[in-house]
Amino acid sequence: MMPRLDVLVLHNTPALPPDHPDYASEAGVLESVAAVTAALQVAGHDSRTVGIATLADLLAELPRLGQPDVVVNLFEGFAGVGRGEALVAGWIEALGHALTGSDPAALELVRDKARVKWLLRGAGLPTADFVLVASDRPLPWAALEALLAAGPAIVKPAHEDASLGIGPHSVVSDRAGLDEQIAQVRASYGAVLVERFIAGREFNAAVVALPEPRLLPLAEIEFAAALAPRERLVTYAAKWDTGSAADLATAPRCPARVDEALGQRIEQVALAAFEATGCRDYARVDMRVADDESIYILEINGNPDIGPSAGFARALRVAGFCYDEFIDRLVRHAAGRGTKQVTAR
Repeated sequence: MMPRLDVLVLHNTPALPPDHPDYASEAGVLESVAAVTAALQVAGHDSRTVGIATLADLLAELPRLGQPDVVVNLFEGFAGVGRGEALVAGWIEALGHALTGSDPAALELVRDKARVKWLLRGAGLPTADFVLVASDRPLPWAALEALLAAGPAIVKPAHEDASLGIGPHSVVSDRAGLDEQIAQVRASYGAVLVERFIAGREFNAAVVALPEPRLLPLAEIEFAAALAPRERLVTYAAKWDTGSAADLATAPRCPARVDEALGQRIEQVALAAFEATGCRDYARVDMRVADDESIYILEINGNPDIGPSAGFARALRVAGFCYDEFIDRLVRHAAGRGTKQVTAR
């Protein structure tokens, strides 16, 4: 008989006010919490949820966590940014609890876009040229102007995901625009990544490793034909403002319409990126394919949204993978990583 597990669902409690521009991305975790909790109930597991809004909350909750068989990690950071994501995962694993998803080292790594890009290059994996702009140093104008000389560049936070800080003016082609976008991103998110903008197709590659890594059906962002090449990007509004013009102009298609040869190349790159960054259980690799079919990795998300309306769950459905079954397999696979002995109840 398969044991019934005692499962703790750990998540960030939304702390931003509803009128904050980043509220939607932070509050989105609640959909995942509800879906995961429902799936655990269907599978017959015992579950409870713990929400954390501040570091003080974490310290207060640690003595009360008990001895769950596994902790489902839905924690994404404090107050709408990724700060603290790896820290919280580290506390949980240091206490000997089994944790779903990527481990703290991988979460810390993939949150740092520049470090990931340096690692990818060292591993022989393709990623676009870039310049890292620190939050508290003079702008490296020589490197930035050299990047601009090669074509348009995109400006985004160096340590965030979920399209935070990305808007319709994030792609720039001159110094004035670059200076303005860097200042805006710096003011809200700190360090900035300035990356060569790759015009072309955008793909999301969801990877599941329970236990062996496999690629779920590929998804493509199908940009509206009316968009100019530099407008073809997934902005914050496109990702979080459902029904907006930006959302409607960036419709995802899964499975993607892609020929077999290109699909196989994308799969190889996605699985290699998953392995190189040390991701675990599941992750998502976002990439661009230029007009000449050159592939460029944009980022690796080691803790992607797994709510039922997110792209990861869509790929599961297309693969014929029941959501409830995925959550059951996820917690059972992770349960063996802790120090507590799991027995049948």
